Amino acid sequence: MKQETSAKTRKREASSSKSKLPFGSTRSRASKSSSSATSKADILISIKPVYMNYIVKRTKNHEFRKYLISNTVQRMWLYVSSPDQTLRYIATISHGKLPNEIELEDGMGNADFNAGLKKAVAAYAYEIKELYQLKEPLALTEMQERYGVTFPQRFSYVSEKMIEEIVLEDQIRLF
Repeated sequence: MKQETSAKTRKREASSSKSKLPFGSTRSRASKSSSSATSKADILISIKPVYMNYIVKRTKNHEFRKYLISNTVQRMWLYVSSPDQTLRYIATISHGKLPNEIELEDGMGNADFNAGLKKAVAAYAYEIKELYQLKEPLALTEMQERYGVTFPQRFSYVSEKMIEEIVLEDQIRLF
């Protein structure tokens, strides 16, 4: 009986520790000491500087990837690769789109993707809905020291600690 009661107590405590995130998603609140806890709504990806510049200028409005990202993901944290090697932006994104699902083909690569011409390099497109610039960009060495984050080969989930310390609403909204 005692075990059953403690199991109910743990279940009740776990459900009451839910917190509201921006954009309406929910997640369990990790303890402050847990640096390995991650949010399934945020991923860190690497992007070449030239493509990041096109996104900032709104010439490119979709990010193309070979892999399907979970529908729980709402934000991409954009690490600008060499020679920059800095986390500079956070984008809110759509779910993964297949060829012929991009409505407006005016963005860089959109028409080719819809026509199936990007199959060798991209199977999915993620619309960049909003873009935020970090007020204080993070160099790779600083990301490693503060958050244990390394250069993502494909993508990695963003830690709860990073999300708590780099608040989206505190950043500069570009669009």
